[in-house]
Amino acid sequence: MAKKGADHSPNVVSYNTVINGFFKEGEVSKACNLFHEMIQQGVVPNEVTYSSIINALCKARAMDKAEVILRHMVHSGVQPHDRIYNILIHGFLTSGQLKEAFRLLKLMTSQGVMPSVVTYNSLMTCLCKNGRFKEAVEIFYSMAVKGLKPNVISYSIILHGYAKEGSLVAMIDLYQLMAAEGVIPDLHCFNILIAAYAEYGMMDVAMLFFEDMLKQGVNPNEVTIFVCDSWIMQNGQDG
Repeated sequence: MAKKGADHSPNVVSYNTVINGFFKEGEVSKACNLFHEMIQQGVVPNEVTYSSIINALCKARAMDKAEVILRHMVHSGVQPHDRIYNILIHGFLTSGQLKEAFRLLKLMTSQGVMPSVVTYNSLMTCLCKNGRFKEAVEIFYSMAVKGLKPNVISYSIILHGYAKEGSLVAMIDLYQLMAAEGVIPDLHCFNILIAAYAEYGMMDVAMLFFEDMLKQGVNPNEVTIFVCDSWIMQNGQDG
């Protein structure tokens, strides 16, 4: 890509554009080679460059290479922001490397970068999938201590975990906490609540959630209707 003559020398924006283009075409090797050429030509990569490369390598599950780029970023004096760490942590989680994800979380905090709600949501989701729901709950409640406010996705992750356990009282408590914290439940949250109580034959409570859902302006979808219709049909057959 490098051309002779100062007027034709590509700058960081030019390199970023071409590197990103290679990644979009699935040409990971070409993009990485261009990154190395960029450095050899004395063009200093910026946050956009590093973010693009790390993201693509994580998607390709080349986590070792992604970490090498992270180290290069730090040694070059470019401070990784939380989004970079989120990409890496998500990459480790997607690859099933939960231990490595937590190692990176520790590194992130040691560098003075505060994990975001997105970071913790990814970790909680993976913990739940791996049968470590108790640890996910601990992370959920630790967020407030760290000055972070769980969002509706955070609540839905824990609600789903409680639903799988059949911890209906805990679900009510969490739903009330949502209201107290001013977090508006979305359709996914309501579906989890309605389905859980319907499954345990407590359709009266499920219908209270259904009514609350309508009051809050959340419209039911085919999942909500299916749960309600299934219970009505089963209840009619039992009668």
